[in-house]
Amino acid sequence: MLEKYPEKIPIICEKAPRCDLPSMGKKKFLVPGTMLCGEFKYIVHKHINQTGGRGVASDQTIYLFIGNNSPRTSSAMADIYGMYKSNDGFLYITYTAENTLGQ
Repeated sequence: MLEKYPEKIPIICEKAPRCDLPSMGKKKFLVPGTMLCGEFKYIVHKHINQTGGRGVASDQTIYLFIGNNSPRTSSAMADIYGMYKSNDGFLYITYTAENTLGQ
């Protein structure tokens, strides 16, 4: 994959185990290395809302995790990939949501 698209980052993004958000129909992404993590988070948010389920509630915020780490939204995906890529060449990301109003 990296040989064919050297400027792209291969990502597998799935729902965290105890997350009550719907699963996205799409799990594999190929994003530009210059894309910011915050932009990728927006893409995840959009895909969750397009699943036809209840989507993300207005009082919830999506969080992305790589293992036990939450990357900064201002980080470039190429930098995140360099730090956390798996041996198989993919960057594995999970998403979850938290209630932002403290309820």
